[in-house]
Amino acid sequence: MEEEIQWFRIAELEKQSGVKRRTIHFYLQQNLLHPPVKTGKTMSYYDKTHLRKLSFIKKAKKQGLPLIAIRTKIEEIETQKKDAFGQTISKGFKSDHTVPPQPPILPTPKTRKEKSNKTRSSILDSGCFFFKEYGYKNTKISDITKHLNIGKGTFYFYFSNKQELLLECVPRIFDELFQNNWNQIRQARDPQKRLKQRAYAVIPVLKEFCAIIQLSKEAMEDADPNIRQLGEETYLSIRKPLEVDIERGIRKGTFQPINTKIAATMMIGLIENLYYMQTIDNNQDIGDIWNHIFNLMMTGMTLKPDHSIA
Repeated sequence: MEEEIQWFRIAELEKQSGVKRRTIHFYLQQNLLHPPVKTGKTMSYYDKTHLRKLSFIKKAKKQGLPLIAIRTKIEEIETQKKDAFGQTISKGFKSDHTVPPQPPILPTPKTRKEKSNKTRSSILDSGCFFFKEYGYKNTKISDITKHLNIGKGTFYFYFSNKQELLLECVPRIFDELFQNNWNQIRQARDPQKRLKQRAYAVIPVLKEFCAIIQLSKEAMEDADPNIRQLGEETYLSIRKPLEVDIERGIRKGTFQPINTKIAATMMIGLIENLYYMQTIDNNQDIGDIWNHIFNLMMTGMTLKPDHSIA
């Protein structure tokens, strides 16, 4: 027996899922959710499948998975079973809401749409570059418009302000850094090896990683609560996977019982300082430096009783 399809407007979906509509729209852009049914330029309807996917995404984020890994996981699940999250919207549109007849939405000419997408993408690319290189506070909208040779009016057509641009840039920067290394980390089962592998994944993009950390710190000090929340979420998205690995190590008896939040924060600080150590001691291989740091973190500096100094 097929499941009866229930439809929601964005306000209902936001209320039932506990996910803000800005975030829902972002998930749609990132292909974490399938498109809703559109009945007009500003009217869309969502189904239970969207609600279940949002619940899955929230749970996965709490486990420390980055969005790119969550998207891959959803794709894997739906490949194995097409209706794993429920029936798709292709079954037909039935809603309890009275929907007035709408004129057909005329498609935007392809060349115009492509040009619009290219302009927006270029602004995002430049924003990511300037945020990574100069930080949030030191990046100005005029830097981006001058770099792209566009007017400020063009920038404001796509983004309300610098804060809105940052909200889209940070997840993009983060995903780009680790998309090539996620599978290697996931394949490592031993908690100690996973921690070590995470650091090795950072080494090729160490400068950018440090820029992300700095960007999240700047955001946490911003007056805008949305930006502060973004800074916190970005930092926690880096720290949470480390906490999970450390917690697993404690359960397996590999690590002694410790505060996972403190240990994970310390590890981030060590990785961040690896960049500066490489700059100062540039005659040493960065992999060797990290091995020494990691071994020191795992064993500590104190000598064992039978090797203690009298």
